[in-house]
Amino acid sequence: MDIQQALYPNFTLLVQAVLFLVFVVLVNFLFVKPYTSVILERDSIVEKNLQEAQKNREEATKLLAEATRILEEGRRESNALLEKVRKEAERLKAEILQKAEREAQEEISRAVEEIRKALEEEKAKLEQKVEEIAKLIRDKVLEEAA
Repeated sequence: MDIQQALYPNFTLLVQAVLFLVFVVLVNFLFVKPYTSVILERDSIVEKNLQEAQKNREEATKLLAEATRILEEGRRESNALLEKVRKEAERLKAEILQKAEREAQEEISRAVEEIRKALEEEKAKLEQKVEEIAKLIRDKVLEEAA
């Protein structure tokens, strides 16, 4: 009968098989499904975060490009403004120098004119004195000759 018992399944073996299946179903229901759902949820969160990170990276790249463009535009504008101010300063400098030269020339002209007038006055006084001395000499010569 040993061989016959081995060929026919035992009732305890059947009970153990049913209990094993119940155990597998319970483990699957209590542990595997929640664990799988947590893993899937984490995978979805990770994927969502990766997509968001990629979107943020693209946005940051766009913003960096925009900031670079704005910075370059500001640099060009400031250089243009500096060049404009430099040209205006050069123009004002030339204008001030021209005005100073003109005023100096006018001052020199006035001084030369005043010197000429003073020279003419002195010349006139000198001629007058020369005439007076000539009259005195003539009068003396006429007195001595008389």
